[in-house]
Amino acid sequence: MQQVVKMVDTLNKAVGFILALMLGVMSILIIAQVISRFFIHFPLTWSEELSRYLMVYIVFAGASLAMRHNQLISIELLPESLGFKKRKILIIFVMILSIVFFGILFFQGLTMLEHVSLQTSASLGISMAVPYAAIPIGAVLLALNSLALILELSSKKEDDK
Repeated sequence: MQQVVKMVDTLNKAVGFILALMLGVMSILIIAQVISRFFIHFPLTWSEELSRYLMVYIVFAGASLAMRHNQLISIELLPESLGFKKRKILIIFVMILSIVFFGILFFQGLTMLEHVSLQTSASLGISMAVPYAAIPIGAVLLALNSLALILELSSKKEDDK
């Protein structure tokens, strides 16, 4: 069990590094777009589209990292009112439901990829499958991090808090 958690954490480090690069590239592109549009009067037609696609990937991959570190927005009223064992069962149940949802999201994302694979983006001219691939990739990352949370929580004892 611990090996799976360590594997997911190693993957998360790589994802975090890639996210940092994507965020840096997106920021530079947006600054370049503003400078080229308002000061040079020559807008970069492709930079806005690429920034949008980078943002989609950042949101999906970033959500998986936030899930792993319990940083997603949640209402803790019910879990906090329960004892340790019942809270643990509730959180595991919610994570299992989340994995089911991420599985559905993955397969629907693959179906969507089939529908958009022949379309090309307006400015970049790339297949629309590239931006839409963020959905199944994000679903897999979210499911892996949910699994890691389940494994971590199932081995946790009450006095480990």
